[in-house]
Amino acid sequence: MARRRGDAGQSIVELAMVLPILLLIVLGCLDLGRVYSTWMALANGTREGARYASEEPGRTATQVVARAKQDMAAQGLDLSASSLYVTAEWPNGQDCGNNVVVRATYTLPIFTTYLFGGKPLKVRAYSQMMMLGCIGGY
Repeated sequence: MARRRGDAGQSIVELAMVLPILLLIVLGCLDLGRVYSTWMALANGTREGARYASEEPGRTATQVVARAKQDMAAQGLDLSASSLYVTAEWPNGQDCGNNVVVRATYTLPIFTTYLFGGKPLKVRAYSQMMMLGCIGGY
């Protein structure tokens, strides 16, 4: 079948209509992967901090936060930015059987929000563990 004279122009117009939608979908998938990766790094880091705190009752919040941040950095999270906030607390004290809670918040800039003027996304994770360092054999 012979091509008509205007077929090439029609293809370009169709590509111009569909390309922005496809790019938005690709950027959305990349952002979703970045958010999930960041959340996993935060969750693993808070878990490591809580485990570190639960081993020995005398550890300070500064030591626990440093250990959590060290684990997050090992997983590739950028700690140079001021967008990471990590806390450690013992709501009922550091006695045996009480819990330690480590929380982390990371402000992640999203590619797709730049297109629409949105704000960065706050990714949060926390871990809670029982203080076990005073139990023999741990």
